[in-house]
Amino acid sequence: MGRRENPVSTRNAELLRLAEWLREQRELAGLTYRQLAGRAGYHATTLQRAASGATVPKLGVVLAYARACEASPDHARILWKRARFKQARGRHGPRARQAPPAALVRDFADLSAALLHLYERAGSPPLRSMERAAGGYGALPRSTAHRILHKQTVPHSPAQFMAYLDACEVPESEQEQWVEAYSRAWKLEKEEQQELQLLRNYLELDLASHERRRRPRGVSAPGAHAPPDADQHDVVPLQRNGREHPATVITMHMKRGRSQARLRAMDRFLSGLAVRGDNDTS
Repeated sequence: MGRRENPVSTRNAELLRLAEWLREQRELAGLTYRQLAGRAGYHATTLQRAASGATVPKLGVVLAYARACEASPDHARILWKRARFKQARGRHGPRARQAPPAALVRDFADLSAALLHLYERAGSPPLRSMERAAGGYGALPRSTAHRILHKQTVPHSPAQFMAYLDACEVPESEQEQWVEAYSRAWKLEKEEQQELQLLRNYLELDLASHERRRRPRGVSAPGAHAPPDADQHDVVPLQRNGREHPATVITMHMKRGRSQARLRAMDRFLSGLAVRGDNDTS
């Protein structure tokens, strides 16, 4: 059997379980690493490194190791995914956003965190592999998957969302609850966009009316005697789910009066929300 291996030393508890399981299977099979290499098709050093616990090995190496020992490849895959997930979570640090379960997903921020969690739970597969698992070209382009994983967007259609679930190997028994979560997030997004448009319409009408009342006789250009934006700082929006809530603007507008500078400041604020609306999923 050769010389005794060094003890596994790692802070990743799941990687420790994987390495110890691989070593156990080799011992049960009664193989040296040279014999194991002949069966697995990988160099003995590569196989020994896979069972060292120094880092999470590639999935192909782990599966070949298990098959060469006549052990369960499915169990090897499960252990590998857990080790990869633990490694990915560790990279985010203690301040990483906690991903909610499907039942608690409410908005795009929740959905983005949950989609990243599903990806990491699947072992953080390469984007090319995700594209193939999703059904081939067009179902989930690599560029789209990249933007989803970096919280720059969410799947734009139910079909693309289902392709993402398939790419992350989400079991069919769990997919229905994730579809419901996706629907809730999109419903809230559409409601906020409609609310934002109503506020913009109101502000445009009110600003036009205010300009007509304040315009000096004989002056056609609006804002000829507009005061400076000294009170722009008065627009301090509240937040909902970490995002500036536009309803706050109309509340302050009604309570604090309607100077021309304040109206222009609120218009710029609402314009900024409209620009961010489609892409703000953080």
